[in-house]
Amino acid sequence: MELEERMDKLIEAIKGTSEYNQYHSLLERIKSQPELYNRIGMFHRKSLEMQMSNSENFIHENNKLQKEYYDLQNNAISSEFFAAEHQYCVMIRNLQKQFLEGIKIETDFLEAR
Repeated sequence: MELEERMDKLIEAIKGTSEYNQYHSLLERIKSQPELYNRIGMFHRKSLEMQMSNSENFIHENNKLQKEYYDLQNNAISSEFFAAEHQYCVMIRNLQKQFLEGIKIETDFLEAR
């Protein structure tokens, strides 16, 4: 039970960060605009599909995707949302790295060689 309580405290600490709060505040603003929310969702899906593919034309496809969703980069709220999302993901990635290093789980096999 002690471990679960500590996890709850960690989650509460994360929820108190500026990264978490800015991301979720902007997400709520985005959700209040269903058309924009859906367009960002489509961008995320296409970006993820592209990143997970083994395409030899990755750079070309990425440029094409950026052009297709150029309007999102020039929209103040979506641009701010993407920046906040990035900061939040960096924070979570750093926590994950620290966690994995601290409990010594072997992850070297994940590195590209």
